[in-house]
Amino acid sequence: MQKSILYVATTVDEVYECAYSILKYLEVYNLKPPADHSLVVYTNHPDLIEAYGTFFNRFQLRPIPAGSDKQSIISQFTSEVGGKVLYFDSNEYPVNYINTYESVQSYKGLNEFKVLLKDFFRRYQEESVPNQVKLMRNVDPKRIEKEKERFQTLPFASKWFQKIIGKGWNISNYLVRV
Repeated sequence: MQKSILYVATTVDEVYECAYSILKYLEVYNLKPPADHSLVVYTNHPDLIEAYGTFFNRFQLRPIPAGSDKQSIISQFTSEVGGKVLYFDSNEYPVNYINTYESVQSYKGLNEFKVLLKDFFRRYQEESVPNQVKLMRNVDPKRIEKEKERFQTLPFASKWFQKIIGKGWNISNYLVRV
């Protein structure tokens, strides 16, 4: 049975988050998605996503309908397709084969992750998709989120001291360097 994976990315930040999620998807499936998976992305920035389409048997970029919100797009698409639809919010990404929502993680508590993604795609947008997958392999938002939470639970004096000596938590510590 056909499984449709759906993204709705309205802003450039969401497009970068969507691209990250697609890279993680391609990593999980070793750059060979199952033939029964189709990928549909609603966006007004297709030029930032189109390179990923060559890895899918069925890939569509659709413009965001005027006056529509995410929920109406999801509802309309689900009724149109009629099959299995797995909607990914822009800050969700697969961590293993997609069977249920348990195979998906999110970094909702890490808004700073957008800074990493902007920097990554600014520098590596022209890289091949397999190279992007390799470069993103070490970027783990869950680990970064846990380290941020651990730092935030420190007493004020400890946080202040660590910031003074340059050991405080900062998203720029996780920029992808090659």
